[in-house]
Amino acid sequence: MNYLSHYYVHQKNTSPLYSLGLIFPDISRGFVKNPGKLNTVHYQELAPLAEGCLQHYEADKQFHSSEFFDWGTKTCIELLKNTPFEGSVDRRWFMGHVLFEMLVDRILIRHKPKVGADFYSELRGIEHQMVKSFLELHEAREIEKFLKYFEHFRSAAYIQNYPDNNLFAFSFSKIMRKVGLDELSLTNKIILQECVLALEEGAFKNVQQLLFELKEIFKK
Repeated sequence: MNYLSHYYVHQKNTSPLYSLGLIFPDISRGFVKNPGKLNTVHYQELAPLAEGCLQHYEADKQFHSSEFFDWGTKTCIELLKNTPFEGSVDRRWFMGHVLFEMLVDRILIRHKPKVGADFYSELRGIEHQMVKSFLELHEAREIEKFLKYFEHFRSAAYIQNYPDNNLFAFSFSKIMRKVGLDELSLTNKIILQECVLALEEGAFKNVQQLLFELKEIFKK
């Protein structure tokens, strides 16, 4: 769920399609299998999108095996496990994983707003037909449904709302529903906001160090 982080560490400023590829495996999940892993030699105009997808997979391997990711997710999981949510809140280990990735994007939006502005500007410049051709090449499911979702994703620009505590909790809750878990109740959204503030005033207080460590992962 760290869309903006992928763009931040691997943006090339050369192709909006490449930038889309950096997040495409995540946003197209459920619509297309292994995007970018087909040979696009005969579809050169789509090659940047495929290249971005492949970079996404490589970045995920590096990020999820890093000490930074291990520390961040464990910090979030430990807090969530000890938080007295209202009623039953399951799979807190998964919630911790998602929360950490979303918090990194929240840090980027708050402290490097140009990254978010550039990200959405590039996505809005992409023609639907290019995305459609890429999906057809991969024999994707429900192409028109995905194109509507993609249009909403880039027009709503909800990551830019992450600094708003209420909207951040709302986005987190929607992700829970998307993966088959119950959405958070109003009370639990407020409790989640308290968790976020506790993390940002404590373990995640040193923003510059966090961003430095994020970049360092991909220099190895």
